[in-house]
Amino acid sequence: MMQLEKNLVYYSEQGLVSSPGEYVTLLGELPVHIKQLCESIHQLVLIDFLPNMGFVNVPSIHLEDVQIRDIKNRLKKIVDRDDSSILAKRSFEKITLGNCRDLCLMLCSVLRHHHIPARLRSGFGTFFVPQKYHDHWVCEYWSQSENRWMRVDPWMSQIHYRKELLPPQLSEGLLQLDLNPYDVQKEYFITGAEAWINCREKGHDSNNYGTYEPHLKGLWFVRDNMIRDLLCLNKIEPLAWDCWGAMGRENSSIDEDELTLLDDIAAYLVKPNLTPASLSKKLAGLKIHDAVLKSLA
Repeated sequence: MMQLEKNLVYYSEQGLVSSPGEYVTLLGELPVHIKQLCESIHQLVLIDFLPNMGFVNVPSIHLEDVQIRDIKNRLKKIVDRDDSSILAKRSFEKITLGNCRDLCLMLCSVLRHHHIPARLRSGFGTFFVPQKYHDHWVCEYWSQSENRWMRVDPWMSQIHYRKELLPPQLSEGLLQLDLNPYDVQKEYFITGAEAWINCREKGHDSNNYGTYEPHLKGLWFVRDNMIRDLLCLNKIEPLAWDCWGAMGRENSSIDEDELTLLDDIAAYLVKPNLTPASLSKKLAGLKIHDAVLKSLA
């Protein structure tokens, strides 16, 4: 129990990426109740899926918002575009854009502000296309009442929240899923490590793991999402496409030594009660720490 308590303290404190900096008072105005908090975030960050699919019109320059790395700069952008109350509804011309990672980071930052243990998880959603595993992120928080980590999918929460924007054929498919975005079950999301083990030990075809883009799939993509998950567990939340060291499509050929190292990381990451010290050692073994910190500087 002592180790669990230490872990929970670790994840209840902000990291470099989740820290709001001088905008800290804004986080205190947002609700703590998970559904209400997600709905408040939906007024601050619009999922880029909606304008990318042509369901919403936004200024084209706002498409660059997905490159915002940390919460401090996200909050700055929110205030720069509309300096009214953080709880106010914002027009599509003034709202910021983000992806599943960005919504999760905002949720995580607010929860940590309220000393609720929270962390991002990088992996794959199982519900986008049958028999496929699509690049996706969720946020976990520690529920005292449930005595467990609970997974929240703010992207799917926003799909429900803004369902009137979706065409019928799309809304019927997504909204009929038996998926509770505030307590996502394992059948709808797997971590990068679980995906790696599926491909390495359980006979899964790694080409079923990736994105809608045909060149973004395969074992190298699973590897990269597992490494991003390891970074998140070290409270270094990368962008969804960040690549360091041996990561990236240009490094799609994985030799035996790297396979052994990655197998070891995956075996550890699926264990319960991960400790910050051990997670840091696993990250050190990849020899990307300096490059990561340089990106955050």
